[in-house]
Amino acid sequence: MKVGYLRHSGTEKKKSDTQLAVLQLAGCDTCFVDDAQSKGEKLRVALNTLSAGDSFVVAKFDRLGKTIKGVVDLLNDLTARSITFVAVEDGVDTSTADGRYLVHIMTRLALMDKLLRYERTKVSLAIAKTKGRTGGRPQSLTQEKLTEAKKLIDGGMPVRAVAKIVGSSRATLYRVLGAKAVG
Repeated sequence: MKVGYLRHSGTEKKKSDTQLAVLQLAGCDTCFVDDAQSKGEKLRVALNTLSAGDSFVVAKFDRLGKTIKGVVDLLNDLTARSITFVAVEDGVDTSTADGRYLVHIMTRLALMDKLLRYERTKVSLAIAKTKGRTGGRPQSLTQEKLTEAKKLIDGGMPVRAVAKIVGSSRATLYRVLGAKAVG
């Protein structure tokens, strides 16, 4: 069985008709149409109708997903389920050696993209650190408030009352000052 899939935004009605014509010419038995409102729901339905030996057909690669990683994950899933993938206008058919090779290249590109993003993030964090910036959420208690809280707790005031005075939660006081310091 050949299952076709197309995706379009609300402003691309003409492109949708063109994609549908391409899928019908490719011999698709069923076609699923996703639009901006369905958020990929029809893609999930289409993928669930496929079984081993079937073909999943799109007009072009760019209609399949928004990220390289997403497309590669989908293609790997189809391969694992023994389902052929065809992108008609791009000339890709995973039942051929060339099609499988292209999927292999895309997998490598997705991995390279991930590694490049990781490297850029590391460099950006290092630069921010040299400028005195640290990551994470800012501390809710200043050193002065911590000192005040410690004195009040040591003086016998309940943690709940101290938390209100310094503008914090009881959990934060217990975590920052430690269980021994508080109790």
